[in-house]
Amino acid sequence: MKNIFKLLLLATGMLMMYSSCKKVDPLPFYANGAAPVLTSSSTTIAPTANDSSKVVVTFSWTNPKYATDSATQKFILEIDSAGRNFAKETVSIVSGQPGISFTGQQLNNILANFGFAAGKAFSFDIRVTSSYGNNNEQLKSNVIKVTITSYLVPLKLTPSSASPLVLLVSNATSKAVSFNWKSSPYGADIINYAIQLDTVGGNFTSPQLIKYGSSLTSDFTVTDLNSAAIAAGAIGGSTKNVEFRVVSYLGTNYDNPLVYSDPVVINITTFTPIPENFYIVGDATALGWNNDAGLSPTQQFTRLDAVSYGIIVNLTAGKGYVFVPVAGNWDHKFGGTSATGGTLLADNAVPGSNTPSPATSGTYQIVVNFQTGTYTVTPYAGAIPANLYIVGDATALAWNNTPGLAPKQQFTRLDAVSYGIIVNLTAGNGYVFVPVAGNWDHKFGGTSGTGGTLLADNAVPGSNTPAPATTGLYKIIVNFQTNTYTVTPYTGVPVPDNLYIVGDATAGAWSNPVPTPSQQFTQTDNATFELTVPLTGSGAYLFLPLNGNWDHKFGGTSGTGGALLSDNAVPGSNTPGPTVAGNYKIVVNFIRNTYTVTKQ
Repeated sequence: MKNIFKLLLLATGMLMMYSSCKKVDPLPFYANGAAPVLTSSSTTIAPTANDSSKVVVTFSWTNPKYATDSATQKFILEIDSAGRNFAKETVSIVSGQPGISFTGQQLNNILANFGFAAGKAFSFDIRVTSSYGNNNEQLKSNVIKVTITSYLVPLKLTPSSASPLVLLVSNATSKAVSFNWKSSPYGADIINYAIQLDTVGGNFTSPQLIKYGSSLTSDFTVTDLNSAAIAAGAIGGSTKNVEFRVVSYLGTNYDNPLVYSDPVVINITTFTPIPENFYIVGDATALGWNNDAGLSPTQQFTRLDAVSYGIIVNLTAGKGYVFVPVAGNWDHKFGGTSATGGTLLADNAVPGSNTPSPATSGTYQIVVNFQTGTYTVTPYAGAIPANLYIVGDATALAWNNTPGLAPKQQFTRLDAVSYGIIVNLTAGNGYVFVPVAGNWDHKFGGTSGTGGTLLADNAVPGSNTPAPATTGLYKIIVNFQTNTYTVTPYTGVPVPDNLYIVGDATAGAWSNPVPTPSQQFTQTDNATFELTVPLTGSGAYLFLPLNGNWDHKFGGTSGTGGALLSDNAVPGSNTPGPTVAGNYKIVVNFIRNTYTVTKQ
């Protein structure tokens, strides 16, 4: 048995020796390939936007004659600006094909991504590099030169309506028109858009520009469109053809437009932008040309409706006047060329002689309409009282009409034609308005507890004006131009019984209680308190309704006046004092919710 096992081992060993000595076949040999020859279907390429999806050029090359199947071969097409030796090339990789084609958009994007300006011709060097699929044995072709011109995708602006647009101030926040457009891509960069508008004939030499970023749509509110049209040259209250176009930009470079759309023309009727306030100034009025921040209420217009202001004023013949939106400021003004009314002019369009007063001195009603851009001046037969008081058993003083009526019974003059008061009224009782304290010769009133037509003298019913059905605090506004009165519940800050000033801008500093009467206001009518007081050139102050008490306070954010704030709305730093020391007249009005600080 042992001998048999040894024979098997010997046989196995001899077989292994025979196998290890067998000769292996030689590895395959791949001959060198031949450098491909590159050609182009065109050497001057100028595609248009219509060619975006069309093949505009094909680059072909000869077979490099590698030893492997051509389907496994790799080709790299290199494109770079001429003369740069392919230092900033863009490449396209092709497998197993002897060529590559480009559409107009593909070529356009290549040029754009190089940073080349659109619409210009540029020279390019192009070559192809071949290799086996594993990148071995790379062979470069000849370099061909090709001129390529990029193009811009045209823009088309489409409005939601091309019909004539009549812009109404009553619809100020509503949408007037919207526009949309398709994208105009140029490379991989973000394209931003803006709308330009100008009056027809302006030729977009100084257009208004509204930027929209990458958005492809825009909305104009009535106010925005009105303001833009006027800024472009349309006169408020006039009808004008305005043209729009959309412009594309590469990124945020708004100084270099890429492409413009064709203009879209829309006929637009504008209105003159309405200021928050309106005043009359001039030597035809009682105050002459004294335009200061504390213009008398008799010089202030009243807002009649959404589009117009009105005033009743005495005018002196042979003189002039203008309208200003900000008391004490000449930056903007309005006026006209006729003594009886006409087109409302603004700023530099107002003639140097200002608006002429009527030929006859007297009382006139002036109405300024910002929708139509007009003003009217007509004789007024009535009269506006110099003062107004409330008397009646619905009020605290009942029917005690004496020459010394308390200031709390006196209305505040709001403007040239209207008065206001904040007063407690007792249900089930009545009241009237009198122009002279202690005198019953004339009176005003109405028939409704909530307001209505203003009646005068004998037309006021015997039972007088009825108080509201519920006892409480009410605001009453009497307007002698519209001959109306309104009675509405008042939920604002009640008018205090007294008012004091405290702060380190005053002599008493922050010591509370403050010295009186030097730091106590005088109540001049129902809602107005006045005080002339020395203030330092630094520091701050507050107004207090109770001397020695910090529970409530009033103030503001400006050293010259503004909106009256109360309690927690007053900033922590308090009301800033003036920058120059001196005597100042401070007027606080609780029906207007304002305060003014004027150096004396």
